[in-house]
Amino acid sequence: MPHSAAARSLESCWRLWVCFLLSGVALSALAACFAGPFMESTLGYAARMFSGPEGDDSWHAMHVASQYLRDHPGAPVYQDVFFDLRTKFQYPLTSLLITDLPAMLPGISEAFMVKVLQLLARLCLPLIAIVFTLLFVGAVRQQAGSAAAFRLPPGQQVALAATGLASVLLFYPITRSEFLGQIQTFMTLAAGLALLAWQRGSPRLAGVMIGLCCIIKPHWGIVIVWAAFRRQWSLALPALATATLFGLIALWKYGLANMLDYIPVVSFIGKHGEGYYANQSVNGLVNRMLFNGNNLEWLSHEFAPFHTLVHAATLASSILLLGGVLLWKRNKSPSVIDLALVMLTLTIASPIAWEHHYGLLLATFAVLLPAVVHERPWGAWALPLTWVAFILTSQSFVALTNALADTRWNFAQSYLFFGALIVLALLYRVSWIEWRAGQRHAEARDSHLDAMRDARA
Repeated sequence: MPHSAAARSLESCWRLWVCFLLSGVALSALAACFAGPFMESTLGYAARMFSGPEGDDSWHAMHVASQYLRDHPGAPVYQDVFFDLRTKFQYPLTSLLITDLPAMLPGISEAFMVKVLQLLARLCLPLIAIVFTLLFVGAVRQQAGSAAAFRLPPGQQVALAATGLASVLLFYPITRSEFLGQIQTFMTLAAGLALLAWQRGSPRLAGVMIGLCCIIKPHWGIVIVWAAFRRQWSLALPALATATLFGLIALWKYGLANMLDYIPVVSFIGKHGEGYYANQSVNGLVNRMLFNGNNLEWLSHEFAPFHTLVHAATLASSILLLGGVLLWKRNKSPSVIDLALVMLTLTIASPIAWEHHYGLLLATFAVLLPAVVHERPWGAWALPLTWVAFILTSQSFVALTNALADTRWNFAQSYLFFGALIVLALLYRVSWIEWRAGQRHAEARDSHLDAMRDARA
């Protein structure tokens, strides 16, 4: 590796990341030895990636809704499918365009489209690995203050690529998403690409990626609001245009009544949520602590019963989290850390934040770890806290913590959620350090300009 300061920093950070990765997998495997089964460990899910894709978690619900729309034109799809048939189709109708538009072509069947989507989701994994590696290298270069690209020997390039792919295969939220057959796998890639584009000074491309996320999860529109608050129109407008384009196509294809029918679904989910352990949010935590609804068993036709305290905690935490990130340092020029901050915040703030929704944390760690190494945001505690956050958010300890499901210690089932909160705190701290450095730079510049004016006088 070239002996520049930036290259040495990359080598140091990358070795630290490998230590994080290996220690995490070892702890997950150790937990599986005590609680089992092996297939619920991080390594177990990684092993599944070497067999053919079979999951249809998202695709089944989307197929049911799409088929219903074809068989019952003009019928209220959400009222009939979500509320009456109790099929958990929780996406906006814009998401159906992914399958319905190609299905309009001759010879394209629904079953064929599902197979194509399963294959594309599997292909997302190496692409996520590439994005992760590029983000990591870019973050190290920024922290080192180097504008020059790294010129690495071929062997070390291969080593970086291999480690990046291993990072994806050993990141439980991502492999869980792909195994289930989740549309979230595509969103994880799009979120990573948005961060990469923002890091590399391509805000319009970042906006397009955010817009694509919005057609699957409308609450990602929070990123557009966040960008507008900061007058980052080069991100906000492309994101809004992309989401609007797909919204108009869906309006033409499915009708205004069906589009508006999605609002009661969002309201219902916000009031109930899920007690199932995989829901890593405030809603899931409080539901489980109150033993409200199912915990260990996935119920495909039921949500948690309405509980006033759960609803209040969900609403209050969402307002606090989203309000905080929208108002945070609005005078600061937003960095890639800030974009990662708002992405993670809207994920945590959601009433239902499944484990696989946190796949975006891999890209977040790519920009966060080099910043932590360089800035040491909490001194000697910074790296240990980052390690703890990585362990909790990247590894599967499901079998171990689920043994506590029927006890007052079941809050331990929310370990991923707690890890995400640590990441959120680290992002806020690094963002503050960036803001303070910008303030000092501006003060020094103003002082220099005043001195020059005084000298002329």
